Amino acid sequence: MALHRFLRFENRDSLTSGVASLLIQAMCARQKETGKVSLCLTGGTLANEIYDHMAVIGSEYPLKANKVHLWWNWDYFVPLDNPVRNSLAALSRLGGAFSFDPAKIHPIPSSTVTSDPEAGAEQYAQELIESPRIDICLAELTANGQIAGIFPQHLISPVSSLVAGITDAPLVHSEVVTMTRAGLNTCREVWLLAQGEQVAPIIERTANHDPHIPASYIKGSETLLCLTDTAAASRLPFHHCSL
Repeated sequence: MALHRFLRFENRDSLTSGVASLLIQAMCARQKETGKVSLCLTGGTLANEIYDHMAVIGSEYPLKANKVHLWWNWDYFVPLDNPVRNSLAALSRLGGAFSFDPAKIHPIPSSTVTSDPEAGAEQYAQELIESPRIDICLAELTANGQIAGIFPQHLISPVSSLVAGITDAPLVHSEVVTMTRAGLNTCREVWLLAQGEQVAPIIERTANHDPHIPASYIKGSETLLCLTDTAAASRLPFHHCSL
């Protein structure tokens, strides 16, 4: 992983609020340039806190929500209305503050509409192939090496598609559909999120291109931006400069 840009925040709250602000600013800039913007969301408590902040400050920015395409880089393969679904958690936080166009919301297929995770993966991959490239993708790096729905044990499988169905994820539900390394790297920008001292060893290994860590293979097609708090970045080189 080449850390194209690295932003370090003081703590979890400054990280989540700062990312929320930077994200909306980046979306507005992209929208001003091209007239549209696409954002790929992720799951987890850190991401949900970012969405909460976005909902609070959204009205301060000229974002045209009806021209935003929303995607997800992973989700649980459970019924559509199951509260663990990442898409449900994100939309419940953002939907009241942003008037998204339902036709531009692209949730990952659930067990309500497809037979198994692999079928859901094929369907989502086809949708991605037929759509313009995603502009910004959020992805959290966790202490067990997870990024999107990919864990270290899944690196033994060859990457043959943009999306994969996984049946052995060490999560509350073992079946998930996730964008692969190849899928994540089609996004123009990948914003890698990490928080807490427990993630510091994984961040260090990722920065050192450890082949056993999935995030080591992530770069985005244009930019990789790593956003952490001080604790998560504690094992990385840091220099104070006085001018």
